[in-house]
Amino acid sequence: MLSCQSHGHNSGCAVEWITLRHAVLTMKMPYDFASHRARQKDFAYYTQRFLLDPRLILRCALPAQLTWHRVPFTKSTLNLVANQPGVYAFAIGRDTRHLPPHGYVLYIGQTGAKKNDRTLRQRAKEYYVEKTTGTRPHISEFLNKWNRCLFFHFAPLDPNVVDLLKIEAILNDALVPPYSIKDFSADIRKQKAIWGLS
Repeated sequence: MLSCQSHGHNSGCAVEWITLRHAVLTMKMPYDFASHRARQKDFAYYTQRFLLDPRLILRCALPAQLTWHRVPFTKSTLNLVANQPGVYAFAIGRDTRHLPPHGYVLYIGQTGAKKNDRTLRQRAKEYYVEKTTGTRPHISEFLNKWNRCLFFHFAPLDPNVVDLLKIEAILNDALVPPYSIKDFSADIRKQKAIWGLS
């Protein structure tokens, strides 16, 4: 502790106190490597590769007009999903005034192409169960990894009027969602498989 009496006058004491305080404030603290490693693991875990090819996006042309709707992917909102066939997508996003409009499409699918197939609402509820069953590990991974920031987008379509499998493939070709595996055109499916190995 500094003593003003030892210096004979107050100004010297004040100067020394300011110097000591500056030294303490500017002293470099040891880097916390344990916290750094933990943060790096989080960065690695939440890192996701996306292919965003403007040529694929711009050439997307669908044989039907889609009217998209979306709900947060939570148990309490799934009854808001249309009880009809159609196409759907999972996307990361968050509605808040602090962020600009955004979305990262992870997966695109369809339901209704087969006779007596499930509706969009039934399919959404199956995915909600799949969060815990892990029937398809890559699906349960993204459902849990981005659990609090997922939207379920859906567009009802009549399978008697349009080819749902074709529309699904066109959408997948345009956006190449990272968790969609098979439902692409043959060329994009091959290119995606090669890209995944690189």
